[in-house]
Amino acid sequence: MNNFEYFNPVKVIFGAGEVKEIGIQGKAYGKKAMLVSYTDISFYGDLFDRIHSLLHEQNIKYVDFLEVTANPTLAQARKGIEICKAEGVDFVIGIGGGSAMDCAKVIAAGVEYKAGDIAKMIAFSHNDNSQIPPTEALPTIMIPTLPATGSEMNPTAVITDEVRVRKSYVWAPDCLYPKVAIIDPTLTTSLPSYQTACGGIDTIAHILESYFNGAGGNLDLQDRMQEGVIRTVLDNLPKVLANPNDIETRGVMQWAASIALNGWLLSGTYTWAPMHQMGHVLSARFNATHGATLATMILAWMRFFAKREDNTRYEQYAQRMYGKTLLDAADEFESLLKKIGVQSHISEFGVTQEELDTLTEDVVRVSFGEDSMLGSVPAITKEDVRKIYEIAL
Repeated sequence: MNNFEYFNPVKVIFGAGEVKEIGIQGKAYGKKAMLVSYTDISFYGDLFDRIHSLLHEQNIKYVDFLEVTANPTLAQARKGIEICKAEGVDFVIGIGGGSAMDCAKVIAAGVEYKAGDIAKMIAFSHNDNSQIPPTEALPTIMIPTLPATGSEMNPTAVITDEVRVRKSYVWAPDCLYPKVAIIDPTLTTSLPSYQTACGGIDTIAHILESYFNGAGGNLDLQDRMQEGVIRTVLDNLPKVLANPNDIETRGVMQWAASIALNGWLLSGTYTWAPMHQMGHVLSARFNATHGATLATMILAWMRFFAKREDNTRYEQYAQRMYGKTLLDAADEFESLLKKIGVQSHISEFGVTQEELDTLTEDVVRVSFGEDSMLGSVPAITKEDVRKIYEIAL
């Protein structure tokens, strides 16, 4: 494995009913909070009333910012920043899935950002060194309601520039790690089955990015840990879809999502995320659900590398996880996607043959490095990206 440094300062409070801790935890970070979540919170039932009451008990004032959509935008974050400044907010609470938590992080960083417009903090180009990551942010507390992105335990946020139609991320370990993550599986029971399924695929995708692109000599430990978490998700996702009120299984899925991207499984190995880069383009252009875009990319990447000789790690994955060839494993994965109701081809998002060149150019514009390649192991060319989209169609 490669040399590495590991640091994760997030305090985790895990378990059924632990959302009750929000007031007690919050009072350590100030007297006024912004609650960041979706434009529609009806499916949460009385959750926000409970959180409001818990904050009030600790003499914490609050302002709700219910403006976030799937694939949150810079405009939404800018509005949240303005309100934070006007209201004198001390800390930010993200409540929801990755979209809500990521927007909460960008808002928290934007309040303290001194380098200009917040678009500068996002890696909208990987080849011009124009990004200026934030170095300060308001404290954040995360309450995830969807097991998927692991945003509750990492220093990353993804956001969309709706004007220039591009989606990318900011990674800032100096300031974007949440202070506390309250992981309460009871908060996930009201999720629609589609969102639950997409969340499970998102968890798998985070691990596969590292697994497929593994580099650094002996990776036996990382491989086995990664395989174990993937197998856990594959085995438990159908169970939670069949019985949405199974709190134990919900908890397993939540913790799997958290550790998939909190650094434990990725330390010592390569961590570039090329499938995510191609999936982001689909979300930006077609507003497709993040986990669903990753489902299509995983499937297409498996079939693309099945035709190449430099596919050792892909074949290893197929044999260990499915006991099959890579092509047969891809077929089995597609069968799972159909069973759980997640799209397996990008045409299901509305993509047509005529739009493949535009998608490819978007990937080149945002994600290609100074070497004019998309980072992966092995690195792939513009022509390869086009072929993968073609397979995914």
